[in-house]
Amino acid sequence: MHSYGEGETTMRTLTRIFLFYLGAVLAAQAQGADLGEMQSLYRSLQPRLAQSPFQRELVLDSTEAYERLSGDIYATLDVPLASLELVNRSPLRWCEILLLLSNTKSCVVGRQDEVPSLQMRIGTKGPQALASTSPMNFKFVTSATQATVLETHLSSSSGPMGIKDGTLRVQAIALGPHKSFVHLHYSYRSGLAGQLATGLYLQTLGRGKVGFSKEQIEASRPADAPWVGGVRGIIERNTMRYFMGLSCALQFAGTDAASQRFAQMAPCWYDEAERYPQQLREMGRQEYLEMKRAEFERDAPKS
Repeated sequence: MHSYGEGETTMRTLTRIFLFYLGAVLAAQAQGADLGEMQSLYRSLQPRLAQSPFQRELVLDSTEAYERLSGDIYATLDVPLASLELVNRSPLRWCEILLLLSNTKSCVVGRQDEVPSLQMRIGTKGPQALASTSPMNFKFVTSATQATVLETHLSSSSGPMGIKDGTLRVQAIALGPHKSFVHLHYSYRSGLAGQLATGLYLQTLGRGKVGFSKEQIEASRPADAPWVGGVRGIIERNTMRYFMGLSCALQFAGTDAASQRFAQMAPCWYDEAERYPQQLREMGRQEYLEMKRAEFERDAPKS
């Protein structure tokens, strides 16, 4: 009986080892497939990246489907993947990125369903008391350390103006020791209430605002075509705002002190937005910087 028990224990051990290695192989294959997809995506986009109207290797696409809006930015960045990991694996640094947007009034890190969450308050594009803002929380999930493909996924079930199923996702791979390829995806679903709220916005505060793409009009030459407006304009502007926030966070990734880092990121973000005044200008530089300094200090832990 004793020798049989030893044999049974050995078989269980061998089974566990086999399953462990099988899981490792399958995980490596899945990771390799993701890496291959990202590399293939980069190769397919190289002509558009090289001819980008943004004077940098950046492509912006948007789609408007039934109830769902999405924006995608593909770009190469002259930063190592390690810098992207430092920023993208940190909920605190993502709160700093989100707070750069004019209508984000607050962002603090909390917990939701046993994972980190970014607890935001959304409001107007000027100074505003928190009591009159609306909540929007993002669950924060990121890929395992040392993964070949870096992925950070923020998801929200609901938000202001009828937003549902909000998604903000960043995927990145290394192109070399000091260069990375990044895909930033932003999307959300809008039901009837959201569509009515958006329609009202487009008739008032959002009237005349445009995106970064040209309308597809057969009778016009591409250079003469008007900019997209409406909901596609909204999704394109917000997708660009998130990307600019990520870009500024990467520029100052080496600054350890959060207050000093944000004080560097805010003017960086404003100057980036001013490159596209027709799409992104909202207020004067000093007004924006003072508003963001006050909002950051309001979120800072009190001793």
